[in-house]
Amino acid sequence: LTMSKADQMQQTPSKANRACKSKKSIDPQNIAPAPYFHYTDRSREVDEDPLTPLAPPYRIPNFLVKLFCILSRDDLRHIIKWLPHGRSWRIIDPVEFEMSVIPTYFGHSSMNSFLRQVNGWGFKRMTQGRSKNSYYN
Repeated sequence: LTMSKADQMQQTPSKANRACKSKKSIDPQNIAPAPYFHYTDRSREVDEDPLTPLAPPYRIPNFLVKLFCILSRDDLRHIIKWLPHGRSWRIIDPVEFEMSVIPTYFGHSSMNSFLRQVNGWGFKRMTQGRSKNSYYN
């Protein structure tokens, strides 16, 4: 005895139906409370060894290492700095940043190129609130 294709299709549930039936229903009591990530605020921690280079010797440091070095310098805080909460940073004086900081660290003086790198590394710009025009990742 052989069944026609139509009869076989009626008897066997489709993959989509099986998938829907096999999914477990979400129990609201088992959902973890917000926040769903574990954040550690390290903005007030002191670097125990600030003289240790971030990049290995004879290697060109990548963008993130250069950016961190810039943000770590006290003499540049009037140009670029961490915000007090330590989760984002802001360029205070874009003209001075473009004229003195970018050429020193990146070998060019283009703010647009710098911002392309910032965006390429996944930084997002805050567009409202007290942290407006700061970048976070």
